[in-house]
Amino acid sequence: MAKRALTRVFVPKTYAELRDAVLAVVHQGRQEIDRAWVESYHEVGRLIHVHLLFKKARAAYGAGVFADVASESGISSRTLHECVQFCRYFPIVRAPAQLTWNHYRVLCQVADSERRNALLAQTLKHGWLSPELERQVRALALSMPDTAAAARNVTPAKLLTPRRGTPGLHLIVDRGDGPAVDLGFKLSQSLDAVQARRFAQGDIVRLGDRITRADDTTKADLFTYAATLRRVIDGDTLVVALDVAPGILLEQKLRLRGLDCPELGTPEGKAAKRFVEGLVAKATAITVNTTKPDKYDRYLADVFLQMTSEEGRGSGGDEIFLNNALLANGHAVRKDASEFGDNWDRL
Repeated sequence: MAKRALTRVFVPKTYAELRDAVLAVVHQGRQEIDRAWVESYHEVGRLIHVHLLFKKARAAYGAGVFADVASESGISSRTLHECVQFCRYFPIVRAPAQLTWNHYRVLCQVADSERRNALLAQTLKHGWLSPELERQVRALALSMPDTAAAARNVTPAKLLTPRRGTPGLHLIVDRGDGPAVDLGFKLSQSLDAVQARRFAQGDIVRLGDRITRADDTTKADLFTYAATLRRVIDGDTLVVALDVAPGILLEQKLRLRGLDCPELGTPEGKAAKRFVEGLVAKATAITVNTTKPDKYDRYLADVFLQMTSEEGRGSGGDEIFLNNALLANGHAVRKDASEFGDNWDRL
């Protein structure tokens, strides 16, 4: 037998090189295994799906098929059902490296196609691992109980794509009097001479004991603040105290972006306010992303509630996107950008 030629000539000369090379090989191998499982489970689902269609199977026959295939293959009947659902929800499978079978299995728990596709897009954008995706799905189920809207004979509105940045990040700006830190809400913090030499307009920085450059961020991370609720005015309007910078609190009235709740004087308006009050009362933390004022000079906000573990049904609780919770439960309707003025989508 001919001796197999060595095609890889890299020789790690230090322990760090050895460690990095081993981790890279293992990571690549796991990715290839994940892709193989995705393709295999998708094909299993397709085979069962088309077989049942060909047979025009009755429920009894279909149940027998799942039981028999499970017995013969060693794959659980539950997994086989998940494979069929996977094939139906994703007829053409996409298998980018970061999506595993567990990702698709969790996504298939979301029956609504728009919500499922929105979660898929967010997973790809943020690189969520499957446990994080599962937390998002649980939060979705918690904040969007379709039965509540159905009981009121209300069709849930189309949902928003959340805008969520990272608290503590700010942009360096220069409005003609030298570089400064833009804190939002027309507030700024001047830089001293040393800082002015270190940072340039357009830099994104973190504020703390000292100012540091945040090169791993983008403008999408800006204008996001930790907040404390002061009061709920109505379903879509809150007063909060924002941590705009270390040691600086700003009380601000905010209008929830992308939606409109009924007037407070109506039973529906009162129900929307009670819904918001009930959620925020169980929140352990509030995060707010803001955009520029609308034509009425109101700041528009995406509000995220970190729930208690009991409410969130997870370790440390799950996060609820308040705007979508109102829409999904029939307490609000969508509002187009044109109805709120030209500044709607501009940071």
